[in-house]
Amino acid sequence: MELLHLKYFLTVAKTEHMTKAAHELRIAQPALSKIIRNLENELEVKLFDRRGRSIILNDTGKYFSEKVEEALVILDDTVNDVKEFDLIDKNKKVRFLSLCASSIVADILIAFKSAYPDIQLEVTQSLSNLDNNFDSYDLCLYCTNKPNPYKNSLCLLEEEILLGVSTKHPLANKGTISLQEVKNENFIALGQGHLRNLIYDFCKTAGFKPNITFESTNNSLIRDLIVFGQGVAFIPEISWKLDNYNGIKFLHIKKPFCNRSIYLYTKYTDNSPLNVQIFKDFIINHFKTIQI
Repeated sequence: MELLHLKYFLTVAKTEHMTKAAHELRIAQPALSKIIRNLENELEVKLFDRRGRSIILNDTGKYFSEKVEEALVILDDTVNDVKEFDLIDKNKKVRFLSLCASSIVADILIAFKSAYPDIQLEVTQSLSNLDNNFDSYDLCLYCTNKPNPYKNSLCLLEEEILLGVSTKHPLANKGTISLQEVKNENFIALGQGHLRNLIYDFCKTAGFKPNITFESTNNSLIRDLIVFGQGVAFIPEISWKLDNYNGIKFLHIKKPFCNRSIYLYTKYTDNSPLNVQIFKDFIINHFKTIQI
């Protein structure tokens, strides 16, 4: 079964007229008729009902036509992917700055490396100056609770920030709290970064400065400190994968409402390098799968 003959069949199926199809395909009508007969013989089914000089696509032909169209779309996409893959510059690294959602980023990196082993990534997870160095990177993942400050940014995820307390904490029987209720608590916080800055913003809005007694860049350590009653912590609802946080009660905060948005920034306004575009699209598609 030849690919070209399947395309011929689709033209005949569309026109239901052998002469018109032959004219459109620029081949002789007898040759086209023979191709369709051979295709039916190979499949051992009739695709058309013949009524005098007319041909009508029957139910079997309609089903086959739909499946052939689907297969050709997949094939065309695959051909384009192969051509794109061949254009990848294997010597160019994609410089990626990741300032939040480390658990999600780890999943992305593992999956991407499996799909595109020839694309090199250079991943950085901190900045000395959060405001001025984004353009040193091809892509940057960052979070904020303010309107998008960067022109070339796309919002990937909006999530609520919850307060994590030990299940033995006096507030653990509540579902929602005001942030004022924990102004005298010890806070556990991430090290310097965007989420750390949000913590100060939330508490400032509530009228107090948080007493931060522990700082860590390790999510697992923060989780353990909460479980053992060493303090409370702000925890992103989606990106921190809360299913694994046994021993912690997560409370909604109503005053002020605490949330953040995760953005993907690129320094390119257009015509970004192919490697960068492939990784950018991969990140965007991955985030689409984790929306709740």
